[in-house]
Amino acid sequence: MFLRPPSWPFDESEAGGDFFRLPGFGHRIGGGRDGTGRQAQQAQGARGQEKHDWTDSEVGLNCIGFPVMTSPRALIFAFLACAFWACQSPPDAQAEHAGWHMEDMDLSVDPGQDFYRYVNGAWLESNPIPAAYGSWGVAHEVMERNQSILKSILEDAAGESDAQPGSTTQLLGDFFASGMDLERIEAAGLRPLAEELALIEAVQSKAQLPAFIGRLNTAGVAAPFGIASESSFENSQMMIAMLIQAGLGLPDRDYYLREGEEAEVLRQQYREHLAAMFGHLGESPDAAAGAAERVFALERRLAEISLSSVELRVISNLANWRSLGELQAMTPSFAWSEYFQAIGLEELDGVNLIAPRFFEGLEVLLQETDLADWKFLFRWHLLDSYADYLPKAIVDDNFAFFGKTLTGAEELPPRWKKVLQTINGGTGELLGQAFVKEAFSASAKSRAERMVQDLLAAFRQRLLTREWMSEETRQKALQKLEAFRYKIGYPDVWRSYEGLELDRSSYAANVMRVNRFDFAFQMAKVGKEVDPNEWGMAPQEVNAYYHPLRNEIVFPAGILQPPFFSNAQDDALNYGAMGTVIGHEITHGFDDQGSQFDAEGNLNNWWTESDSQEFQARAQVLVDQFNGYQAIDDLHVNGQLTLGENIADLGGLIMAYHALMNRLGEDADKKLDGFTPAQRFFLAYGRTWRANIRDEALKLQVNTDPHSPAYFRCIGPLSNTEAFAEAFGLPSDSPMMRPQESRASIW
Repeated sequence: MFLRPPSWPFDESEAGGDFFRLPGFGHRIGGGRDGTGRQAQQAQGARGQEKHDWTDSEVGLNCIGFPVMTSPRALIFAFLACAFWACQSPPDAQAEHAGWHMEDMDLSVDPGQDFYRYVNGAWLESNPIPAAYGSWGVAHEVMERNQSILKSILEDAAGESDAQPGSTTQLLGDFFASGMDLERIEAAGLRPLAEELALIEAVQSKAQLPAFIGRLNTAGVAAPFGIASESSFENSQMMIAMLIQAGLGLPDRDYYLREGEEAEVLRQQYREHLAAMFGHLGESPDAAAGAAERVFALERRLAEISLSSVELRVISNLANWRSLGELQAMTPSFAWSEYFQAIGLEELDGVNLIAPRFFEGLEVLLQETDLADWKFLFRWHLLDSYADYLPKAIVDDNFAFFGKTLTGAEELPPRWKKVLQTINGGTGELLGQAFVKEAFSASAKSRAERMVQDLLAAFRQRLLTREWMSEETRQKALQKLEAFRYKIGYPDVWRSYEGLELDRSSYAANVMRVNRFDFAFQMAKVGKEVDPNEWGMAPQEVNAYYHPLRNEIVFPAGILQPPFFSNAQDDALNYGAMGTVIGHEITHGFDDQGSQFDAEGNLNNWWTESDSQEFQARAQVLVDQFNGYQAIDDLHVNGQLTLGENIADLGGLIMAYHALMNRLGEDADKKLDGFTPAQRFFLAYGRTWRANIRDEALKLQVNTDPHSPAYFRCIGPLSNTEAFAEAFGLPSDSPMMRPQESRASIW
C-alpha cells in the first residue's frame, strides 16, 4: 500500500538522509519486506524527505535509518528527504525511561579506546536481538512503547462494532479487526486478488500494457516503474508527477549484478523463493520453476538499466523534466496517454523522470521481452505486494526469504504488530490523531521548539565563522537558514480520510482500498500548489526529516521520547540525543545534496565556484574516512553512498554541542551523576546509536542503506570533534581521535 515516504537519495530515512526519496510517490502499505525495506530505491519515489535512520524496516520507521514499506512516493520522498527518529510518551512513562543509566555502561573500557562500548557495553551484552528482528537498538525500544499505546487504541476501536460509518473509530477498528481475523483470511485464500489476476490473464497484447500497468500502480504495485507526486525541482511551490524506476524483487539492483559465490547463492535462494510463490498461484513445481527463471531473467535486465544507489544520489539523475511528447519519443512502444488515463492524470503537460536512463532502456525491454514474461512479472509483484495480507502459508514463505534469509530474523513478529505496521503505513494520520492525545504534552512541544530555535541559532553562528566560505556564499547560506520552517509533534491540519471505505470482510481488500485511496490522493495534487500543512510522516513515527524542496525540518511526536527527549531529562541529555537529531536534519539542508537547493527549495546553484570546490574537497575527507571502515568480513562502508548522512551526523553533533553550551552559560561545569554537562552530552549521543545487529541485516544495510552502521555513526563524528576529546581529557594520539590533519571539518 502507499505509505508515507521514507527518505530519498538526497538525504537520509531516514525512511530512512533521505531527502531524496520523494514523498510524492504514493505511500504504499503493501510491499513491506519484514524489515528489508527492499523497494525503497525502486519505484517508490525519490527522496523527498530525510529521516533519521535506525536500520530496521521492521520498526516501521522512515527516517534516518528505519526502513519501512515503501511506494513510489515513499521512494521519492526517500530520495529527497533526510530522516532520523523518536517520540513522546505520557509524563509518568517518560520518567521511567528518562535520565542516565549507569548500569548500561562498561566502565572497564577506556573511553579513549572505544567510546561506543564504554557507553553501551553492558546494555549490548544484556539485550540480545529478539527472534523476530534483524537488529535491536534504542529506536526499537522507543517504538515498543509507542506500539503499546497504538495497540490499545486499535483494540478499543475494534471493540466498537457499531461505530459511526466513516468515523475514525470505525475505520481503524474494522481495519485492525480484518487483519486479526486469521480464520477469515485463510478461508478467503487468493480471492482478494482474483480480479487482478484475471485481468493479468486477460492481457492479450503489449498494446494493453500501459493501461494495465497504470491499474497495478493504483493498487500499490510498482512494476516495472512507479509514479508519485512531489514538488517541482524548478518551482518548489507546485506539485508535479514523477516517474521512477522499479520492478525489482531483491533489495537493490546490485544484488542481481554483484559477482562472487555469496551473491550467486543468494540469487539462487531468490529463484527458489519465486518458485515457491508461483506454487501458491497454482503452478505445478515444474511450471513454477520455469516461471521463476523467466521472472528473474526479466528482473535482471531491469536491474541492468536501473541506476545504482550511489547514482540515485546525483541530483542530475533525479531532476529531469520531460514533456509528454519527449517522453513518448523516448519510449515509442509505450502509449503514455493510455497509462496516464488509467491513473487519472488526463490533463498533464509533462513529468519528471528519476533515472531517465531506465526509461530509455525500458523501450528496448518492451520490444524484446515476450508478453508472457511481462505477465509472469506482474503476477509475481502482485502476490509479493500483498503477501503479508494473505493466508499463513504465503506469509511464511514471504518471511522465509525476506525476513530470515535477508535479515537473519528467526520468526515473525506477533500478528498484532504486523497489522499495526500496515495500518500505520496506510492510515497513519488517522491513527496518529488518537496517539498524540495520549502521548504528547504541550510542555514537551514547547521545550522541543526551544531546542530547535537553539540549534538554528548555533548553526547561524557556525556559518558566520566558516573561514573557508566567501562572503557571497555565506550570505546565501544565511538566507537559506533564515527561511527554514519547522514542524513539531503533529500536523496543525489533519489529513481527511473522507470517502475511504473499510470493513471487516477482507484484510487484503482493505489494504487494496487504502492503496487506491492514497494513490488517488497523491495524484490529485499534481498541478496544484504545495500544501504547506502537509506532513511526510505520521506523528507516531520514531523519526524525523528534512525536505529540501520545502526547506523544512519535521520532528514527529514519536521521536520526542526518552532517551532521545524528555521533560524529565537535563539539557545535556536532551541536546546530546534529540539535539543532535535536530542538528542532523538542519545540516541536511547543507549537505552534498541539500546544498544544491536554495531558500525557496528550488534546485539552484547559489555557490561560487571556488566555494563549491572547497566544500567538495572537505566532503571527500568524510568519504575517505568512512570508506576505511570495515563493517563485516571484507565488506566496507560505502563512503559515497553514505556521504549525505555522514555530513549531517557530524554537523548535527557539532551544532547541538554549541547550542548546549550557549544554553548552559555559566552552568556548563556543574556535574550530575559524576559527569560534566559536556560529558553527559557525548554520553547521550553515544547512547542513541546503541544496537545489536545480525550479520545478515548488517550486510543488507551496508549494501543498500545511505546510512552507515550505528557503530560508525557513533565513533565517526566523534573522532573528528575536538570538544569530545576535551570533555574526556583524551590525548591527541588517542585511538578514538583521528590525526588533526585527517579530521573532517565542514560546518
